[in-house]
Order: sequence, then structure tokens, then C-alpha cells
Amino acid sequence: MRNLRTKKPLFILGVSAYYHDSSACLLKDGRVIAAFEEERFSRKKHDNRFPVNAIKMCLKTSRVKPRDIQYIAYYEKPLLKFERTLEILMEMWPRDSASFVKGIRSWLGRKLRLKNTFKKLGFKNAKILYSTHHLSHAAATYLTSPFRNTAVLTIDGIGEYQTTVLWRAQGTKLTPLKELNFPHSLGLLYSAFTAFLGFKVNNDEYKVMGLSAYGKPRYKERFKLIADICKDGSLRLKTDIFWIQNFEKVFGKRRLSNENITQRHKDVASSLQSFMEEVYFKTLNYLYELIGEKNLCIGGGVGLNSLANGKIWENTPFKNVWVFGPAGDSGSSVGSALFTYNKLIDKKRKIEPQTQLFFGSNYSNNEVLQEIKKYGLRFRKFKSKKELVNKTAELLSKNKIIGWFQGRMEFGPRALGARSILANPKNRDMKRKVNLIKRREQFRPFAGSILEEKAGEYFELPQTGGWFSFMNFVFPVKKQARDKISAIVHKDGTCRIQTVSKKENELYYLLIKRFYEKTGIACLLNTSFNLKGEPIVENPSQAINDFLRTSMDYLVIENFIVYK
Repeated sequence: MRNLRTKKPLFILGVSAYYHDSSACLLKDGRVIAAFEEERFSRKKHDNRFPVNAIKMCLKTSRVKPRDIQYIAYYEKPLLKFERTLEILMEMWPRDSASFVKGIRSWLGRKLRLKNTFKKLGFKNAKILYSTHHLSHAAATYLTSPFRNTAVLTIDGIGEYQTTVLWRAQGTKLTPLKELNFPHSLGLLYSAFTAFLGFKVNNDEYKVMGLSAYGKPRYKERFKLIADICKDGSLRLKTDIFWIQNFEKVFGKRRLSNENITQRHKDVASSLQSFMEEVYFKTLNYLYELIGEKNLCIGGGVGLNSLANGKIWENTPFKNVWVFGPAGDSGSSVGSALFTYNKLIDKKRKIEPQTQLFFGSNYSNNEVLQEIKKYGLRFRKFKSKKELVNKTAELLSKNKIIGWFQGRMEFGPRALGARSILANPKNRDMKRKVNLIKRREQFRPFAGSILEEKAGEYFELPQTGGWFSFMNFVFPVKKQARDKISAIVHKDGTCRIQTVSKKENELYYLLIKRFYEKTGIACLLNTSFNLKGEPIVENPSQAINDFLRTSMDYLVIENFIVYK
């Protein structure tokens, strides 16, 4: 407990690991002061290894020692997960003995020895507390929300056993009302068809979502051959035919990763998205029937399906919807830590919505200058951020593509204006050019960063306020705005949006505002600063490397503009 005599700060370290998107976060007296994903340091996208580097950076950036940490909050219960994994492995024995041996070795070698792992990192005095997987998701979205009372849906591939949980949230209390268990999982269904369409599981689901706009849901009814939808929205997979070999009998031959995408693949993606949305909205409507609450929070990997999220208002009675930025497993480190603080330490919850995620590393002008000189690059240093913003806005208005590296790195899967590639959204050809720079498929859409106060002029928004600042919602673009932002209008007339306020990110806000003053467009094309297969850049050297390997026109990094 907190020492009231000395008023010593209470530090809680939250950790998620060993599934995908491992991460760590640090709380000081209940507030997030640092948060990192392991992939940013290992350079392995969606890295699932124990987040040693992320933990060290949380401590380093906060100037905290391992001995200062009173509690470690782990995002799930390893023994429960091992029990479920063991059941699956036993079914493989003896026909797949290699997978059995590999799985058992992995668990006995590291996943069940967390105490030893933390001790080796110097955490000898911290008490380790274990949440459950879906409770961590629920806490991450609810305890960062503006709501005191709300319905909560957590939905993903799988936790320990749960794949979907319906919750009532009040104060610091999260009460589970109903759950769906493995193997019945909407997340696993979506991932299975991600693989069927030739993409990587737990990596490329968003590609399937983007591809769906190019197809028609011609095969939607066929999904009911492999899964039933119950009245309460729960999904029942027909496990005896839930194999890719059987999918081919229903949907045709699976696509290999190096094969061209055909219209059939686009139609399967569209059908999958439509089927997913039917399950999603039925589940949400059932949750509303249970609670009768107009507020809704969503957590878990399926909560990153921004296309479905944007349709919640028209398909359910919910009026106020909150999705925490890193809704997937990376955000679970935050959820487990916040739950520990609010439930076990501090009995009264403070309503402080988390509307920004700039909890990562940052670099001084001197550190940046050293890297620029190492590469022998031409550059210009600006005395003030105002001059820098003015010049950058001018370059963007002239259709230059900019690498933008400013301040503390974002936490989570989206680039929110700290590690971004930016372009003029009016120029229709920018979509092709930026996809070439990033070495991505041309069907992939881009998000738009827009001044919060102007968002309603460009997009059909169901509610106002700063709740769309994490790029977790897709909305229709108003017809009168489509020519202004043609590069970010997707095939179906929608766009994934990020509202930007001066309070959340002043420099990025001022850049968009200055661009608006020059062009009359209050929006920028924004995509993550990385190339295909890479995590978002973390440090100046990585940013410079990506800049030099592509046809980006300029790199704006802290107070410098770097030229080729």
C-alpha cells in the first residue's frame, strides 16, 4: 500500500507477453507515464516475446529503478492458459508429436517461470498480481473511458478460455454477465480466413478488412455452413469442418501469398466482413438488452475492426462508444495495471479519459543532429517550431511526401502524428505514391488526420467530441468533401479518421491548421512511418534509413528538415 507519511509514489508495472504484440507500461499513482511495445526495439513486427526492452525503456524514460516498483500486473493467468493449451496439445499426440514437444517445451521453459524472469530484471521486491486476459481488455477500455456506468464488450481470438465476454461496468467494478469460450470465436474465424486469403494471421486482418470494400458479399450465406449465429449473437463454430481444407470445398481454392488477388478473393473478404458484422451487432444488441445502458466500451483484437465500429450507431441502440487505441493485446498491459490500481489500491475511480497515447521515447535535437551527420545528409535547422510547421505545411501543399518524426512515440498500432508519413489528401495520386513508398498492396487505404473542430464538415459523424482520436472508426465521407480528400476516400466512400486537438498533440494540430490556412483543407493523409513488414520507426537512425530507402521527399525530424 502507499506510504502516506512519506507520500512515496506508487509505481505499478503492467506487462503483456507470449501471444502477440507484447508490451509494458508504467503507472505512477494511477496515471500512465510510459508505455512501449516490444516490436519497436526488437524490430520484429507483432513480437510476442517477453518485453525486456519495453520494460527497460519504461524505467529509463521515467527515471525509475526496479526497486521502486511495488506491483507488477500481468495481463492473464498463465496456469489457466497452459491448462487450455495442454488440452489442445494432448489432442495432437501422437499424430503430431513435434508440435506437442515444441509447445510443452515453450511453456515449461519460459511461460510458466514469470517470477524468475522478473527477478532477473531486478524486480526482487515487487508483488506480482495476475489479471485474466479478458478482464485486462475490459479494464483497458473502461478505465480509460469517460464513463462511470457503461456496457463493455471484450472480443478477440482467445484468452485463457474466453473468446467473448459481456460486462457491466460501474465505478471500479467490472461484472461479467455472459461469456463465450474456445473454440467458438469470431476472432479465430476472421483469422482463419485471413490465412485462407493468403495473408498472415495476427498481422494482416486489417488487409482483409480493406480488401472487403472491393468485393460483394456473395458468399455470406456459405459462412453459415461452418458457423451458427445464436439469438444472443454468440457464434458456434462447426469444429468438425472448421479446417482450411474444408473451406476450399465451400469457397474454392485458398490463395497462396504469392498469387494474384482475384475478384473471388475480394468477394470472400466482403462476405467475411459482412458475416462478422452480423455477429458483432447481434452480440451488441443482446448486451444492450441485458443492461439498457447507452454507453459502450469495446476491447480485444476484434475491437480494432474500425469498419464495423463505424456502423455501431446505425445497427444498435448505443449512443456513446469508446474504443481504447491499442484495443488488442498490447493495450492489455495498460488494462492490467489500471485494474490493479483502481481495484486493489485506490477504491475511488477518477474519471480521466485517456485521449492521447504519446508515452514512448523521444530524442533531443543534439541526438538527432548526430545521426544526420553520420549519414552526411543535407539539412536545415529551424529556430522555432512555428517556422518548422510553416515550412512543412508549405511542402505538403506542394504535394511533397513527408516523413514526420516528432516528440514522444505513440503507444499502440496506429501512427497518431509522432511517427507518421504525411501527404496532401487532395491529390488522388497520393494513394498510389505512398503505397509504393511503403511497398504495400495498392488496394490498401490510408487514414485521415483532421482538426477536431472540422471533422463534422468532412465526415458523417454519429457523435461529437474527442473520441475518434485513435483511428479505430471508419465513417462515410460527405459527398461535398470527397474531392478535397480524394486520396483517402476508400472504394466504399469511407475513411478511417483521427481527430486531432491542440490539447492532445499541439505541434501536429498546428501543422494541420497551417496546412488548412494554405489550402482550405483541414486534413492530412497520415500513415505509419514504416515500410512493409517493419514495425513503426522508434529512433532517428531508423527514420533516416527508411527515408533514404524510399522516394519520400523530405524528413522532418524534431527541429530539422532533411533533404536528399
